[in-house]
Amino acid sequence: MFCRRWFLAAIALASFRLVWPGELLAQQSPAPDSSSQAPPPAPKPEWIDILVQPPGKAPAAAAAPSLPEIKFPNFVSCPIAQIRNAVPELAHLKVAHDQSQLAALLKKIGAKTVEIARKTPNLVSHEVVVSEQNGFTTYADYSFLILQHAMGTGSRVFDEYRVDVATGEKLQSDSIEKAAESAAPSASPSLADVPPAGPILPQAQSTGPISQGSASAWLYFYPTNRSQLEFRYLGQQKMNGRQVLVVAFAQKPESVLLPAVIGYDGQTYKIFTQGVAWIDPAEFRIERLRSDLLSVLAGIPLRQLSTDIQFAQASIVDVASPLWLPTQVVITTNLAGSIAREKHTYSNYRLFRTRSRIVLK
Repeated sequence: MFCRRWFLAAIALASFRLVWPGELLAQQSPAPDSSSQAPPPAPKPEWIDILVQPPGKAPAAAAAPSLPEIKFPNFVSCPIAQIRNAVPELAHLKVAHDQSQLAALLKKIGAKTVEIARKTPNLVSHEVVVSEQNGFTTYADYSFLILQHAMGTGSRVFDEYRVDVATGEKLQSDSIEKAAESAAPSASPSLADVPPAGPILPQAQSTGPISQGSASAWLYFYPTNRSQLEFRYLGQQKMNGRQVLVVAFAQKPESVLLPAVIGYDGQTYKIFTQGVAWIDPAEFRIERLRSDLLSVLAGIPLRQLSTDIQFAQASIVDVASPLWLPTQVVITTNLAGSIAREKHTYSNYRLFRTRSRIVLK
């Protein structure tokens, strides 16, 4: 079993401060009228009830605008028109009228993910991250690592690590593994049955990108991970000048034992996702994958969390056959109307090797 670990830090999501009604009243309390005579003020108490107002004299404070109620359509059951509205890239989809091809298609995609997972070694690449929010654009360069390691009997994990090229700081690594290990079930089911999304604790002080885990999102279709999702064959669509197959997916919350999490305002929330994958009809490789929120998160004004991943073939020195790797990931968030966009571009994939030496004192 292979695991997909996904991390969404609180960098962009905690960029504003909520104003409570009490604060509004405190800021808008009228100043005393100094033109009238008044007896000397009594000694100040240790506290003041700022909510006391004469009947009918409450200040006419403008209420904070409330966000419109939002409900996400479920991609595996909603009408096609709703999916097209949520995923504009499907505007020219040639819709499938039945699901007779779905089982065979999932079997072929699953076999391809097994092959890709078996062939993918530990890799390092150059990652450029461009972040846009509130009119500001920032750039960062990282060494981006994709590493495999065992997790229990019969399970392996694809992990993502980053090293800041400028500072050498290692980002989103040790805490990720500790969080996943601490949350893993200690009894039944066995680790071989653990679903792909691992729980990651938020890092409020992290200075790295806001997300992690996108590079291995294709593991949704790994055979032993499919039981935690529902699938729907949407049909065919022309992409890059040729026809591809389109499959929708949605997590089943009751079946996901280790969901991904999001850190916001010092709290941790579980998130469940759905999405659309575009499949090569000859090789059954995932060429593009988009994921979105499955449902609204109570307690977080998160209106959108979309991840758009593009994959392509890459030739690696000292690797016999070409690999299938992410080339670009675009993450878009909408938090209380504030939209942030983060674009990751990957290049120069190569084998990751470590060196060690013994120093005698």
